[in-house]
Amino acid sequence: MDKISKWFPPFTGVLVAVLAVVITLLIGQGQDATDKTAQEIVNHYKDDQTKEIIASICIGLAAVLILYFGGWLRRLLRDAEGPDGILSTVVFGGAVVFSAGAAVGGSIHWALADLADDLNPIAIQAINGIDFDFFLFFPVGLGTMILATGISAVRHGALPRWLAWASVVVGVLALTPVFFILFFIGPLWIVTVSIWGIRRTLADGTVPATA
Repeated sequence: MDKISKWFPPFTGVLVAVLAVVITLLIGQGQDATDKTAQEIVNHYKDDQTKEIIASICIGLAAVLILYFGGWLRRLLRDAEGPDGILSTVVFGGAVVFSAGAAVGGSIHWALADLADDLNPIAIQAINGIDFDFFLFFPVGLGTMILATGISAVRHGALPRWLAWASVVVGVLALTPVFFILFFIGPLWIVTVSIWGIRRTLADGTVPATA
């Protein structure tokens, strides 16, 4: 049990990345409301209701797991920063924002699948438009988490130097108009940090296990 408590927190990052792949395979980037009629959108959610609800559940699970991953990362960075460091707290704050955004997004998506038969098609089209453009929690939450991790690691050495600088680059890009790269690079960054954390934990047990 003690071994599990040590490697599981960083392992949650791998689970988040796996769920991101599953969600992408199930729903892609959602239904673009600009090139479909209201009835076409309703028909999509009616025909694929089960798939869409499963995707919503996966989004909710990812929202939970990112908090555990963010808690582990916060502890890792805080130990390197010392008691006066604040970037580790910013990292966890980014995880909270991302988790909350994902939970809201998953709820909206669930509503589309659940209510497609019950609401006016125009209402479903409007909700779908909100769902399709509901993405700012990626640059605000995940981007902040990655950038703060990179800055902290560059300054205090909590991560390998290459990974620290890569985090800074990805985090800066996340705050520019090309933030959409996070849809692809974000899960890759998470799984990279996660695997590094698992390997270090199993090797010497020095990576903290809990927030």
